[in-house]
Amino acid sequence: MKTTITIDRDASDIPSDEVLNDESHKLGASVDKDNGDIYLEFSSREAMRDFALSLLHESIYGAGDIEMYPLGFEGKWQVVSGVRLTESSSRIFINLPDDKHT
Repeated sequence: MKTTITIDRDASDIPSDEVLNDESHKLGASVDKDNGDIYLEFSSREAMRDFALSLLHESIYGAGDIEMYPLGFEGKWQVVSGVRLTESSSRIFINLPDDKHT
């Protein structure tokens, strides 16, 4: 099986329409305070795919920083940086070095 993924500069496909329009697609991020383990709990493969695509987009076109956080508006959880985090989720900060090695 071979899959081709295209990431354009505009990130026009991130998030996907499926994730954007269906609140069941989400990610819960948590940290185990005892051992420092990080848990990413995706509700669907679509949520995982959009998370991965947002990271891939940042690695190609980004400025080096991503912040993902739970954002509620009028009782609904919104997509931020390609991901809908659950209400109880930890925020996710991703930092890349300034110089890009290609």
